[in-house]
Amino acid sequence: MDEHNNNELELESKLPEHLNLVQIEHAYELEQELLHAVKWGNPYKVEEVLLKRRSATNLPCCDGNTVASKALRCCKNHLISLNALCCNAARSGGLQSLYLYTMKNKYNLMIEHAVSVSHLDEVLYAQIALDYAKAVLEFSVSSYSPMIKQIVTYLTVHLSEDVRIEDLGRMHNTHISHISRKFKKETGMSIPAYVSIQRMSLAKLYFEDGEVSIKDVSQRLGFSDSNYFSKVFKRYCNQTPSEYIKMIHER
Repeated sequence: MDEHNNNELELESKLPEHLNLVQIEHAYELEQELLHAVKWGNPYKVEEVLLKRRSATNLPCCDGNTVASKALRCCKNHLISLNALCCNAARSGGLQSLYLYTMKNKYNLMIEHAVSVSHLDEVLYAQIALDYAKAVLEFSVSSYSPMIKQIVTYLTVHLSEDVRIEDLGRMHNTHISHISRKFKKETGMSIPAYVSIQRMSLAKLYFEDGEVSIKDVSQRLGFSDSNYFSKVFKRYCNQTPSEYIKMIHER
């Protein structure tokens, strides 16, 4: 490597004049606070941390003091890292692998397709953290008893199948009435309702991931009739799949 390239690397490795170590330390403290809120499924705390972040000096990759193309790439890298950190925090909080995998892929695609630093920094940053926190709040299995945790995990893995309560009873050598009572006590809903909510939540992730075929999504989730899928989706999401897809495209 020649002296000219060495000088360029040395220049690029220096801290920008407008940023100091105190600001960097504060930024990472906020990030750790954010990840803790994600782990515990606390979107209200996430909002609080985001407000603090908006009033603080951002890291150089997400401000306007760098060459535009480098700033965009650097900010994308920063959010890809945030996405991975939030994914790990959500996993520690008890969010299941199916949701982790789908959410992580969805946001990596959204990050790469972004065309402005402002969208990444002002929109996606908050959306990533909030969505992971809300997913932990809604779908975490960490607070469930071992039996219900196993049942929830089994139901999630087999969302595209019609799992009968009788099968769950045989698997755990327990009467179905006991399983039903215990499941509702711990999750706050019946097994069929839980499965439907899980399916609709996963359907929304598929739509947000770029899947626009309602028929394909309904089949992936075990529905033989896409019209029935649409009715269930509207019941739990307060809008039809077509309306939801349109809303995504209008963002």
